[in-house]
Amino acid sequence: MLHNGKLFWPHTFEGHDYPQLDTSIQCEVLIVGGGMSGALSAYTFAQAGYQTVLIDKGKIAAESSAANTGLLQYMSDKALHECIEDFGAEAAYHFYRQSYEGLSRIEALCHELPDDVRFIKRESVLYASKKKDARFLKKEYVALRKYGFPCQLLDKNELKKRYDIEAAGALITYEDAEINPYIFIQRLLEKAVSDYDLQIYADTELASWRTKKGRVVCRTTGGAEITANHTIYAGGYADNHFVKKIKKRKLVRSYAIVTQPVTELWPRNAMLWETARPYLYMRHAQENRIVIGGLDDNQKRVPGKWRIGRKTQKLKREFARMFPHIEIEIDARYGARFGETKDGLPFIGEVPGKKNCYMLLGYGGNGTVYSAFGSKMLLDMVQGRRTQMQQIFRLDR
Repeated sequence: MLHNGKLFWPHTFEGHDYPQLDTSIQCEVLIVGGGMSGALSAYTFAQAGYQTVLIDKGKIAAESSAANTGLLQYMSDKALHECIEDFGAEAAYHFYRQSYEGLSRIEALCHELPDDVRFIKRESVLYASKKKDARFLKKEYVALRKYGFPCQLLDKNELKKRYDIEAAGALITYEDAEINPYIFIQRLLEKAVSDYDLQIYADTELASWRTKKGRVVCRTTGGAEITANHTIYAGGYADNHFVKKIKKRKLVRSYAIVTQPVTELWPRNAMLWETARPYLYMRHAQENRIVIGGLDDNQKRVPGKWRIGRKTQKLKREFARMFPHIEIEIDARYGARFGETKDGLPFIGEVPGKKNCYMLLGYGGNGTVYSAFGSKMLLDMVQGRRTQMQQIFRLDR
């Protein structure tokens, strides 16, 4: 398992029991992974008319997606002005534009799904952790405004008045959202099965893949063989032989708590995060609960009970420091492995030396949004449409 502790989202929806694959099959597109990246990829290809199969080594949405805190933002952990400095203005702009459009795509998908996915548009407040960080916020505001992204810069007094936050200033981004990630995956796959004939097999683990005569032959640990025209590995933050050659990936641990329902929230139910790295973040959740996360550490091993208890108590103290008038009690607390990249970009593209084998790894704090635009990007690649953006996210960069 990629997480430890008591999760919250799986208790909000009873997931489906999908069968295990016990015979050899053929398909046009095979998706490996039943989390956020896999679900969005499976839906994208099935909707486009491809005979699509999805497999997962365990239950659907049971790994990192069950620990996903469900903040959807177009702004990346790597600020736009930092991207411009590192990649150049054109690549940086297109990265942020893809993220913005990916968020819009999730919203459009949610309009076709039941309301229990709880997609709610929110403002995001990126506040200055230290006084000197106000300069960072100003620089980012100028970059976002230059390229047409919706945002606003607040000084200390405006921030206190509008959001009741004590800080040197904040950058407000609009058109962001919160979501129940677990239910979103379940509902999206339900629709793909019923409307587009997606086939799903749980408890079906990929052991190997190889190319043969232009097709991809995949073998499961149970001995079944799946022959596909195209295979997309979307295995999230698993650390295995499929991803070992990707050099810029980095596995970390993060922590989160979900509170009991509260009687009071901060103004406007905005999503909050800070300029410090690692950063603290907070959001509203169903039944007037609060999700608080952060305190990442640079370890890939899933944390144990003692460390989870220590880190989550610190999350509670940090919240009390910001909002001493809001009393909270912890309902769920957990730690989980997540992935980052050394350059701040996800991995999307064809596996070098393996024709028709692809990967979608939404590493970074914005993985859901990356998966939304990455799945469309892979569809373009399979259909022969090449763009400059595909070079930016390639696996061997």
